[in-house]
Amino acid sequence: MGRVLDLVLLVLLLLLVLVVLLFQLVVFEFLLLVVLVFQLLQLVLVQLKLWTRSSRL
Repeated sequence: MGRVLDLVLLVLLLLLVLVVLLFQLVVFEFLLLVVLVFQLLQLVLVQLKLWTRSSRL
């Protein structure tokens, strides 16, 4: 009976580790996406500034 309990605890621990890893992965992907969007916005703003400058001339 003790062995079965140990096995169950081990499985639960593995599931917990998997959930934590998945959560970290999702958070990391989300942060990466935010950073990418931010960089894209900066690029677009820079392009718009350059475009407005060149159109004035």
